[in-house]
Order: sequence, then C-alpha cells, then structure tokens
Amino acid sequence: MTTDALYTGERPGMIARVRDILIRPQSEWRRVASEDPAPLIGSYVLPLALLGGAVGFAASVLYAGAFSINAALISKAVSALLYVVFAVLGVGAAAWVIAWLAPRFGAETNGRAMQLAAYSATPILVAALAAIVPPVAGMIMGVGVIYALVLVAMGMPTLMPPRDPGNDVPRFTLAFVGVMAIIAVLAAAFAGPLIHSGREALVGVVTTVAPQPAAAPVERRSAAELAITRLSQAEAASLLSDPSRLEGQFPDSLPGGFARQSVAKAQGGGVSRADGVYRVGDTTLSVSIIQFSADVEPAALAALLDVKRNGPVEGGYNRTQTIDGRFFAEEVRSGSSRYVIIGRGVVMIAEGEVTMDQARAAVETIGLQRLETIFGR
Repeated sequence: MTTDALYTGERPGMIARVRDILIRPQSEWRRVASEDPAPLIGSYVLPLALLGGAVGFAASVLYAGAFSINAALISKAVSALLYVVFAVLGVGAAAWVIAWLAPRFGAETNGRAMQLAAYSATPILVAALAAIVPPVAGMIMGVGVIYALVLVAMGMPTLMPPRDPGNDVPRFTLAFVGVMAIIAVLAAAFAGPLIHSGREALVGVVTTVAPQPAAAPVERRSAAELAITRLSQAEAASLLSDPSRLEGQFPDSLPGGFARQSVAKAQGGGVSRADGVYRVGDTTLSVSIIQFSADVEPAALAALLDVKRNGPVEGGYNRTQTIDGRFFAEEVRSGSSRYVIIGRGVVMIAEGEVTMDQARAAVETIGLQRLETIFGR
C-alpha cells in the first residue's frame, strides 16, 4: 500500500480494516484520522458481532453432538442473540465514556469517539470466533480485551490529541478502564438476574409446549439401567483400570474459567472412578469419570447415577435420549444443571450451579470418545 493510498481519506472494506487495525495499528490509526467520522455500528460493529454470535451458536450445537429443535437449542439461540446485543451496547457505552473523558484531558472528540471505540473493539469482536475451540476460547478473549485497551492508548493521540500525550494518554486509558469496569459490574448486577430469569422462563415455555416423549408409565428397568446392561455386555472392559489413570484425565482448567481444585478417586463394585472439583469465584463444577467393567451390576450403577425420568419439573426439565449407542441425560433446575453420558465402558457426569452449556463444555473438553478409546474394551 502506497503512502498516497493510505491517506486518501477513503475507508477500506471491513475485512481490510480488521486486518490492518490488528497487524499495523499505528499506520491504520493515521488512516482513520484522515477519514470523515461516520456511524460505525451498522457498518462495522454489528456485522462482526453477528459473525461472532453465529460462530458461537454453531459451535455450541456442534459440540452438543446432535441437532434438534428443543429448549436447549432455543437457549443457545438466545445466548447468541444476547452476545450480539451486548457487543453493540458495549461499543456504544465505550464511545460515550471516551467522549465524556476526552475533554477532561484537553482533547476534543470531534466525532472521533465512536471511531476510537469501534475500531479498538476489533480484537474482542474477532476473539469471539474462538468459540469454535472451547478449550482456548476464554484465553483468546482475555488477550483480545488486553489488546483492545492497547489500541485505545495507541489511537487516542492520533484521533483526539490530549494536552500532554506523554502523561495524559496513560491517565486517560486508566480512567477509561475504571469507568468501563464500573459499567460492566452494574450491568452484571442489574441485567444479569433479569436475563437469567427470562432465559429460564423461555426454556420452561418451550419444554411445556413441546416436551420430550414421556417415559413408559410402567417400566421394570430405567433407561439408564438398560443402557448400562447393553454397554457392559458389549463395550465394557474385562478389568478395571487403576483410578489414578482416571485422575490423570482431568485438565487444569475447563471452559468458563473453571480451575481444578481437587480430585478424589475410588474403586469397587465393578466400577473405578475419579471425581474432580472445579471452581471459578463462588461457583463450583463437579466432574466425574467412571469406568465400569463387563461384570458390573447394572441396577447398582444406575442407582448411583440417579438419572431422572423425562418431563418438565419446577424450574427446569429432565431429558434422556440415546444417540449413536450412547445414553445422554440432562437435568436442569433453576440455577443448576446435571449432565450424564453413559458411553462404551465409561460414564461422565458434570454438575453444579452452572448452565447446561457449561456442563456440556466440561464433558466435551475432556472428551468422552477419547476416554472410551482408553478405558473401554
């Protein structure tokens, strides 16, 4: 790109702008300064937010292992829509904060606040695409937030020069971070509970209107017991592994920022198991890996798993289904979830005061099929 092309005052296409603001920000900020201020929500922020929401939705469906129109799918769609809404509102709030703070440091906005906010948000909007790789999505988003703040500090002297750039730019950046943190905390405190209540109400409506087929009124053995019987006969190992091998399958962290706190292990009654406890803040997520042998007592293991029958319950629902020979059970309550998979010789359980998506992500990160290869027949 020639110098003349760089400073013509014409805005490049969105892809070129994203690329250049990420890999050569100093040159791109000079180019932005030569452009006339223009609304960027509809032409820049919204398309990137929609792309991130679509990728997040597709990833959650892909890692769920099945696609069906049910309450879980509606919840995923609502989450994707909320991401788009909050991404746009976040950029708008950032522009307002920049316009409010700039005069206090001797800078004039001249309509540049939205440019600084929208283009600085590029790393965050692009980082949302990492949802396709759940184990590293949180880390990449964290890097995106840090780089966005760096871009704010780099872009301010060019777009809105303060009185003393050497001193005012760092002070402005720190003030910007502080105000945005306060806004984020207030939004989480007031909007979070409303959003959670609305999501749970929507899931309840969908489950009531289109519930899963009810279990047979008279059933001598539960679906979980039947699955264990079949899989123990065909897929379970003849000998149990040392529980220490199961303990070694727990990663240090899980999606959502959950860090491993402890792992306990035990063996007996035809099963070998390890139970990991993960925590982020005050939220605890428990994950269990259970290997069962070919001579396991199906009724005893089914009782241990305590899988509930299908149907709506107060504050949530129970759902069981069989996919590709594996048995899946979801139990959702107000503020908690439990996810159980009975695989080929291996059972995985994720439960706690978490969403069903977080429980699924934990199981998917550890990998049921990988455990089947190691511990199944």
